[in-house]
Amino acid sequence: AQIVAPGGRTVFNQAVMLRSFLRLENFSVPGPQARSRAFVNPYAVVWGFRPDWNLTVVVPFVTLDTEQSIRGERTEDTRSGFADAQIFLKYDGLYKKNVRRGFTRLAGEFGVRVPSGRSGFTSNTVDYLFALIFSHVRDRHWLVADSQYLLTRENSGGTNPGNHWNYDFAYLYRLLPWRGFEGKNLFLVGELNGEFFTRNRMQGVSVANSGGNILFFSPGVQFLPTRQIVLEFAAPVPIYRDLNGLQPKPTSTFIMGIRYLF
Repeated sequence: AQIVAPGGRTVFNQAVMLRSFLRLENFSVPGPQARSRAFVNPYAVVWGFRPDWNLTVVVPFVTLDTEQSIRGERTEDTRSGFADAQIFLKYDGLYKKNVRRGFTRLAGEFGVRVPSGRSGFTSNTVDYLFALIFSHVRDRHWLVADSQYLLTRENSGGTNPGNHWNYDFAYLYRLLPWRGFEGKNLFLVGELNGEFFTRNRMQGVSVANSGGNILFFSPGVQFLPTRQIVLEFAAPVPIYRDLNGLQPKPTSTFIMGIRYLF
């Protein structure tokens, strides 16, 4: 499964999976000697309640840390809290084919983002998510591609944070075991992760310093010491940034996570 893609989907049936990871993002911020860091720690529960159907609930905890120099003095501002929760319903049966040492799947996903976050970490609206996920596995070669669209709405204050489109392509190579599937598994992962944002709107007027495109190349590794546990690490690198106006620009990202399947 992908590491960096929004859902980090895992294909399984009739089980429960817990996933948590820490994502550290560093940004260059407009201003004198300014920088910003974001620590994102999502907690996800995925329930395969029947064949081909998964229900996922994700609750992220976010910490924002900003430093800048004003008249020679360093100032720091730190804020933290839970962000808006997301609920997904995924169906793996749009297309499926099982073969020896592999399978092909096309899945559809629908979700909502609910305004459960604290002030400063919420859109204050119910937003909608739509996704398609394609998985193709042949022995030690895994291909995963997905496209997810977040449709946002205007809140009671007249602010719309803009729609988001995420598109991802991941290739995984099973390095271990060299023969068969039994024993410890080690995967090398390479991902392309794209994000497109439409401009924010306030009282119906577009915000100049918002919206744009970002593309990451994300090398990583996944290690399965048992059939129930996945340990993962990735380091997304921005290879293309086209942001409108003055905005924080991502410079480096690190992701460390664990998945446990009951």
